[in-house]
Amino acid sequence: MTRKLLAVLAHPDDESYGIGGTLARYVAEGVEVHVAIATDGAAGSIDEKWQGDRSRLIEARAQELKNAANILGVHLHLLGYRDSGYIADAANKHPEAFINSDDDKTVCRVVQLIRDIRPQVVITHDETGGYYHPDHIRSYEVTTAAFFASGQADRCPNVGLLPYQPQRLYYNAFSNRWVRIMIFMMRLRGLDPTQGGRNKDIDYTKIGIDPAKITTTIDYRDYWDIKVKASAAHGSQGGGTGASRLFPQSLQRLVFSQETFIRVYPPVPPGYREKDLFDAMPEPEAL
Repeated sequence: MTRKLLAVLAHPDDESYGIGGTLARYVAEGVEVHVAIATDGAAGSIDEKWQGDRSRLIEARAQELKNAANILGVHLHLLGYRDSGYIADAANKHPEAFINSDDDKTVCRVVQLIRDIRPQVVITHDETGGYYHPDHIRSYEVTTAAFFASGQADRCPNVGLLPYQPQRLYYNAFSNRWVRIMIFMMRLRGLDPTQGGRNKDIDYTKIGIDPAKITTTIDYRDYWDIKVKASAAHGSQGGGTGASRLFPQSLQRLVFSQETFIRVYPPVPPGYREKDLFDAMPEPEAL
């Protein structure tokens, strides 16, 4: 049997900007990698260089996502919820917004995916959503609940699939140590780190986690170019990782070609470190 991984993420581009290197690496290593995107990206900002208008943003982002998924080599699944927008955005109130979706129904949608795909590893955003985006936090809530519900026979019986419990749950997270370096670089350039992003709504002084909480570091240097190419597919969103605007590509590849995670289940002792999401896991056929 094949090793399988499922990442449940909030927006079109999270699969590339966030954990694209990890996904590309595992595809190259023969893992069957699935990515589920929760929202349509309708409330996302638009890069000033993009040759389009907001009326076709959903369509454009769907095509960008499809192109990026093909570059990464992943199997794509769309949950189809509406983008909820950032904190205090008017889009928060839309009845079809992801953050307003019914808890049980949304959890069972992800349970259905887990039971159908039967991955050994599941990945989602951490409890802060990286930068406190409501949709990222919603993905964390829903996926965490679905991870455990999937193995319970009395949960989501209408899904019509046998219970299945994945072996590991990871949250994508990044160290505030690197954020401090980025803040320093921003200030050198005369930028305000409390007003980051195209909408000036990201406070970099509040994001990132204590590096002691990180359990897992994935080196994707050999797959750097794939992540860059997949990120570039998201033209409406700028087509590049955030760090690319502050550091030269050569330095990024040397220093930043790692993605970090917190292993949530099974729990690990303080100070635990690993370099592989499947580290010390029995081969699928032995399960």
